[in-house]
Amino acid sequence: MIDTHTETTLPDRLRAHAHRIVIGTVQGVHRLDGSAPRPHGHVTAIAPDGDDLLVLVDGRRVWRIDGTGAAPVATLDGASAGCLVAHRGDVWLGGERATLWRQRGTGFETVSTFASAPTSEDWHTPWGGAAATFSLASASDALYANVHVGGILRSDDGGHTWHATIDLADDVHQVCAHPDGRVWAATGARGLGLSDDRGRTWRHHVDGLHSTYLLAVAPTRDGVLVAASSGHAGRDSAVHRLDGERFVRCTDGLPDDLGGTVGTGHLAADGDVAVLAAPDDRIYVSADGGRSWDRVAIDLPRATSVAVLPD
Repeated sequence: MIDTHTETTLPDRLRAHAHRIVIGTVQGVHRLDGSAPRPHGHVTAIAPDGDDLLVLVDGRRVWRIDGTGAAPVATLDGASAGCLVAHRGDVWLGGERATLWRQRGTGFETVSTFASAPTSEDWHTPWGGAAATFSLASASDALYANVHVGGILRSDDGGHTWHATIDLADDVHQVCAHPDGRVWAATGARGLGLSDDRGRTWRHHVDGLHSTYLLAVAPTRDGVLVAASSGHAGRDSAVHRLDGERFVRCTDGLPDDLGGTVGTGHLAADGDVAVLAAPDDRIYVSADGGRSWDRVAIDLPRATSVAVLPD
């Protein structure tokens, strides 16, 4: 399973979590415990599936990494995907032209019902191109698909029917969900969207943010982390933690200047453990829900995505 190793220096308080923190890079997958399991290649996205890890390589090939090694799962032909999730026993992909694909054997089929989902006629991009499926989330029987710009669609029946959940004008960049019905949305227009009823109603949190433009969201055990900037190419990106009803900027262990914009997929958390791939290629880890951070001394190729496996 282990092909190469990287030199990693971790503070003592992070050592117990090193095997849980995974970083996708332009050259493959790496864990903070120093291992680099297959597959190699440009990692487009990664997603936990229980104790396993799903890896999307070159936008087409999906691999599964478990305790015994890595194995190919399925390949997408004739298209390119940008996100993935495990849902109801299958792998689902989202990508170009607001398309959704579902695993069928060792391949993928287009989910035709998604193209006619509610609000689909209004899906667009600010620059006039085709919208894209930006992020996916699964919680119990609910599958959430975030279209940019097209809001968040929810299916409760394996993709047969879809329900619109949030205003398209909110400009959602990432969706996360919990089995208890909570849904989080990193929006470009209204800060953090939070729903307690699977997306039927929403409230928005902006107090304490230096900007309401969010590209990433990561729920923790007792809160939520977001990455905010002045725009998709802003140079003022910062991580904030929601403390009750107000955000607090994360400054303990993080530099004032992160070196650019923290994008979707570059911030992840599970329980109290969080990981950040900063735009300057530095990796930061928190063991207390984002209250404090440590820079990890690790020599890696450019990071494309991060994940925290469940404890």
